[in-house]
Amino acid sequence: MPRFLPFRTSALALLAAVLAGCASTPMPPPQPQRVPPPPPATMPGTTLSTPQSGVSRAQLEAAGNACEKVVANAVKTRYPQPGSVMMMPDRERIMQQTANQTSVAGEGVFEPDASEQAMAFRYTCLYNLRTMRVDDVQMRY
Repeated sequence: MPRFLPFRTSALALLAAVLAGCASTPMPPPQPQRVPPPPPATMPGTTLSTPQSGVSRAQLEAAGNACEKVVANAVKTRYPQPGSVMMMPDRERIMQQTANQTSVAGEGVFEPDASEQAMAFRYTCLYNLRTMRVDDVQMRY
């Protein structure tokens, strides 16, 4: 047995070192990374200006919705048989102009008839926050 004694002491020393390493205090968990807060839920792609003078985001979104309806009706009036009218929400900007007026600018496409050919247009709309109506629409085809 004397020839296995150095191996046994080496093995015991190694075992003691491993156990001592396991018994040490663990490293602290990593600090969480700071992530910027997500933007508020709005219509996808729509750019809203920062509301001023007590105008809520809901009022600005109502302006955008009202303007989209009036613009779609204007296209249908000019082209009585449009195949489809689509607004591009990623190209819509809603900005407060005065305490009672909001401006909505955007783009869309439509089919002037039953053909497959589409036409692009741009629009600017003025929405009155007090009356909750569209005051003016200007379109460029």
